[in-house]
Amino acid sequence: MVEDLRTAVAGPIPVDRPWTARTVAGLIASPDGIVLVSDGGFIAGSLQPTIINPRPIAMEHGWFARDRSGLALLRQFEGWARHHGAALIQLSTGPDGLDLSRLGYRIAEKAWVK
Repeated sequence: MVEDLRTAVAGPIPVDRPWTARTVAGLIASPDGIVLVSDGGFIAGSLQPTIINPRPIAMEHGWFARDRSGLALLRQFEGWARHHGAALIQLSTGPDGLDLSRLGYRIAEKAWVK
């Protein structure tokens, strides 16, 4: 599914499977991490402070679903974030990704790569 995610968002770097496996295992083992999986999707994230404030935000590190479970996974992630006191939730989509404003999100910044 990580390869599918990379394709869906036109990811600029190749997937390193051993790195991905270690990262996912670390998120599963961490009290500040989460990995939720459906039959055809996943969302993974962690609680992180920002450079300007120590309050944790829930940062999504990967989110993909091919089985229409994406919204259910997102809702579970949001519940986890609230339960853990996250000040906000940060999600990313590809350049042509979903408009998440209908779910109460707003664009706060853009990511540029070179």
